[in-house]
Amino acid sequence: MLIDVLRPEAWEDLNDRVKTSLELDVKIRARSYAGLGQAVFEISQGTAQFMSHKKAIGVLQGQTSVFDSLLPYYYKETYDVAVLSHLKLANVKEWVEGLKKDTCFVLYSEDHPVTGEKYGFVEELDKLLNEKRIFSFRVSHAAHFHEKIEIRPYTVRLCSFTPSAAVAVLGERFRSPTLMAQNMSWNADGFLNELKTSQQGRATNATLIEKFEQEISSVAKKFFKQDSLRLFDRAVAILPDVSAEAVAQNLFKKLGLSAEQGWQKINSSNMCHWSATKMFRHWWEPTPSAEDLRGLLVISPELLNTKDFAKMLISSYEEVKAQQSWDV
Repeated sequence: MLIDVLRPEAWEDLNDRVKTSLELDVKIRARSYAGLGQAVFEISQGTAQFMSHKKAIGVLQGQTSVFDSLLPYYYKETYDVAVLSHLKLANVKEWVEGLKKDTCFVLYSEDHPVTGEKYGFVEELDKLLNEKRIFSFRVSHAAHFHEKIEIRPYTVRLCSFTPSAAVAVLGERFRSPTLMAQNMSWNADGFLNELKTSQQGRATNATLIEKFEQEISSVAKKFFKQDSLRLFDRAVAILPDVSAEAVAQNLFKKLGLSAEQGWQKINSSNMCHWSATKMFRHWWEPTPSAEDLRGLLVISPELLNTKDFAKMLISSYEEVKAQQSWDV
C-alpha cells in the first residue's frame, strides 16, 4: 500500500552529499535540480517572491535560451526589466550603475551552450553586482567543468551537468526559499552518479583543437577568431555548403562508430532531432545564418587524437559534396 507522502529532508540530504561530492567550501551551499531550466526558474522565481518589494531585474540576452520562458511573468507583474544584448555591453560599470536601486537580480551566462564561447565581462559584472548587493545569477553550461570561481556572497552559479541534472552553488547571502524541488522524489545515488559520469572525460586542449581547426580549413570555416575567448573543450567549425549531420554520419562509418556512439562525441545544430535550426536563431546573438547552422560541427577533443582524423573528416565532406552535385 502506497503512503503518498514524500520526505522533504531527502532533498536536503542530497544537497549535502552534492556539496561534498563537488568539494565546495564550507560556507557554500548547493541545491540540486532536475535540469538547468528548473534551476533557473526556481532560483529566480523563489527570489522574486521572497523579495517582492524589489520590482526590477536585469537580463543579458543572446547568450543562452534558458531565460526565454521567464520574462513574460516579470512583464505581466509589471517589473522593470532591464534587457540588454550582451553585444551591447560595452561598459559594464556604466550598465550596472544604471540599474534601478530596487533591482533584485541580474541573469546572464558565463559561456555559450553550443560553441563554448566565453564572455569576458562576466567576472567584472559579478563583482560589481555583489558590491551593489544585487544577486548575480550566472549560468554555466560547461565552464564549471574546467574553471573554479570565487562564489561571492550575492552570487549564485547555476551549473548544468546533464539535461536532467543541475546544481545551484549559493553564495552566503542567498536565502531565498525553494518552490517545489524539496517536494519531488529524488534518487540520490542516481543523481550523484549522473554528476560523476558527466565529469568523466572532460578535458581542454587548446593546442590540439587549434591544430585540428587549421588542418580542416580547406573545407571548413573557422568559427572563432584567433583572439576569441572560448572553452577549449571542443573543436568548432562550419562546413559552408553541406549538411554537418550528413558529414558526421559519413565520418562515423569510417571510424567504426554507431550513430549512438558517434553523437556522443560529435554534434551539430543541424541534427534532425532538433526539428529545425530556427530553435537556435531566436535567442543567439549575433544571429547565425541558416547556412552556418546547417554546417556547424562541434567535436570532442578525444576524437582529435584519432590517427588521420582530419583527413577522414575532409574525405567525408568531399563525399557528401559529390553526392549533392550533378551534371546535366
